[in-house]
Amino acid sequence: MKMSFPTIVFGAIFVFFAVVSVVVFVPTLVWNPEPTLVAHPYTPEQERGRKLFYSNGCNYCHTQYVRASDTAMGPVSQAGNYVYDNPLILGSERTGPDLSYLGRKRSEAWEIAHLKDPRKYSPMSIMPSYDFLPDDDLKAIATYLFALGNRVAAENMITPPPEYAGLTDPLPYPPMTPTTGQNPAPQGWEAWQNAGLQEGKEIYVANCLTCHGQSGNGLGTYAGTLIVTPANFKQEPFRSMPDDQWFWHVSEGVPGTVMPPWKNALTVEQRWKVIRYIKQIFAEPIMRDPDEGDPTGAYAGLTNPVPLRIQVLEDAKHIFTRECSICHGYDGSGGGIYAAGLQPPPPDFSDGSYGTLANPSYHDADYFWRISEGLPWSAMPDWKGQYSEEDRWKLVHYIRSLFTQTEKPLDKPAKGSDFNFPNIYTKQAMPAAASFERGKQIFLTRCSSCHGLAGDGNGPQGQYLAIKPADYRQMVGTPIDQKLDAMMFAKVTFGIMGTAMPSWGEVLSVEDRWDVIKYVQQAFVAGVPLQVTDASAAVPADVVTLSKSDWTGSGKIISADLGKAVYAAKCAACHGDSGKGDAPGLMNGPSAAPPAFTPALSFDQIFSKVRSGVPHGIMPGFKQNMSNEDLWNVTAYVQSLAGAALGAKP
Repeated sequence: MKMSFPTIVFGAIFVFFAVVSVVVFVPTLVWNPEPTLVAHPYTPEQERGRKLFYSNGCNYCHTQYVRASDTAMGPVSQAGNYVYDNPLILGSERTGPDLSYLGRKRSEAWEIAHLKDPRKYSPMSIMPSYDFLPDDDLKAIATYLFALGNRVAAENMITPPPEYAGLTDPLPYPPMTPTTGQNPAPQGWEAWQNAGLQEGKEIYVANCLTCHGQSGNGLGTYAGTLIVTPANFKQEPFRSMPDDQWFWHVSEGVPGTVMPPWKNALTVEQRWKVIRYIKQIFAEPIMRDPDEGDPTGAYAGLTNPVPLRIQVLEDAKHIFTRECSICHGYDGSGGGIYAAGLQPPPPDFSDGSYGTLANPSYHDADYFWRISEGLPWSAMPDWKGQYSEEDRWKLVHYIRSLFTQTEKPLDKPAKGSDFNFPNIYTKQAMPAAASFERGKQIFLTRCSSCHGLAGDGNGPQGQYLAIKPADYRQMVGTPIDQKLDAMMFAKVTFGIMGTAMPSWGEVLSVEDRWDVIKYVQQAFVAGVPLQVTDASAAVPADVVTLSKSDWTGSGKIISADLGKAVYAAKCAACHGDSGKGDAPGLMNGPSAAPPAFTPALSFDQIFSKVRSGVPHGIMPGFKQNMSNEDLWNVTAYVQSLAGAALGAKP
């Protein structure tokens, strides 16, 4: 048939209306879904706000529908969500956040303020200001937004998508019968391995350790290079997180972070095993006895093949400082800065249980086995996959020589032989930005356990060491110049050869090292003037409303008797046993000793100084190194030393 012009025109019109009918009219006639809980009739005010929302172009940037491929926006949208929407306008693109489930997530007052000044609440926002709209119109838009979605405040975690929802750990814990008798056979390894936890640990150490850390707190050796700090499994929401959340995040990763989708590298069983390990050791720990027995198999009877030399100890020191000290402590006493919450806690190498040089209780194989395989039912990593056999044997020498002292120590290097640092370190000088106050807190956390709070080398954990920590009083009178700066910076960075002084360059930034050096120089070499507390001075605002009655009313106690032990550990080194400021550490040092406690000191003043320290003085603040209970109790003990009544001020 010949196509005439009228045929083409009328044919095109017919096709156009046919398409419109199929796309617009037919769906309108047949679309009749059941309303969902998300759907709701609009009140007159909500309907007016909806019209204002669209008439002002908000839908150009904000959608109101969730697709199956989306994450973190709520459940996938259903047709029944929109039965009361007429016309149905779901938005065009997501230049701004999707608003499908916005209702109840922010207050109406917040929405109005945000509409007026978006950059006040989101500095990088490109949203225009709607301050030109009348207040009634802004309120109507906020009312409309407040009623969107499921109207549930999001005080809970994002729910997993359907393929993960409701999953539970499918790996059963095998039942075991406890051994009995006078000398029951150890069951630690058997129970641990049967539960799949050793494989879970090995997966964690190989894939998760560098970000989440040996203690599971998100501060692994790689974590500091990331924009988003990895998860701390010791706190909520992880302590109560259900299995499906765990499996979803491990499988799919976490958007916006470097957490990878482990479903691409680990089997389903492997993912469940590493989740089980994380939960048992970090998120939901209980106290267990590792009950490991003696070295078996290839580890039985091994002796250290690496000769004991100074350089061997130095190599091991760098590994120990970087990997082990956060749990075992820089002094080997088990009081590492991230050890809190680990059950069982790391061992104290100074407690005598390891025997003596003449009669050791633990031998080379015992150490090497535990370093290589870890301990069952504990957070001790299996280092065999991270460090060579030679490195692990070097660690055995380091621990036995310097901490358990069950191996004949090397002679201390001749004075000056430990100064062979790279030439660039001889050129270093104190930067102007170095901070005495920051250095004070670093010294408290990292150095005082060995060097003592008075800098006299009498720290509580350093006294058992064969080579005692340095007494900074011996440096009094040393010129504080570039030569001293360079020498101290090198020693802090690399440690002191043949001693347990850590190689702080492994874990402290350059800035942190200079801060702590500045504090040591000013507090213990040059001296800091006495900071006298005026008994009538006002207390800081953060403690002015301190209430002992509310503290005790919540079921807590305030005990000077309990505070006595805290005082002995944290305060007596400077203030003296009786609070007279007569401790020998500062009495013979360049910084003036603190004054004697007086009855005029109020409870609030004492609490404030213990908690926050003395500005510009050598006394640090203990708020990050004492529990709240210890703060209250040691304050009560100090006040009792001063002769004041414990209950003088509510």
